[in-house]
Amino acid sequence: MEVTTIEAFDLLEFQKRARESVDPKKLFELWEEVCRRYDKGEIGAYELEEMKEVVLPHLKALAGLQRSINNIEDAPAPQQRKRA
Repeated sequence: MEVTTIEAFDLLEFQKRARESVDPKKLFELWEEVCRRYDKGEIGAYELEEMKEVVLPHLKALAGLQRSINNIEDAPAPQQRKRA
């Protein structure tokens, strides 16, 4: 018989990890873990909502930053003026 240990959910630690994340992929993974825990009944609606309030604005900010970077990379290089 295999025993599975479930790591306790530390809301403050998860919020800290979300705030410090600068990698959208890792932030999505963190959010997926929170959702899995909610679906399994390991955390309640309060923890889910608290995490959502941290994760969603952070994801939007990272997405906006990524769009800005992509727009800069896609923009044509400024042309040099020829001196007379």
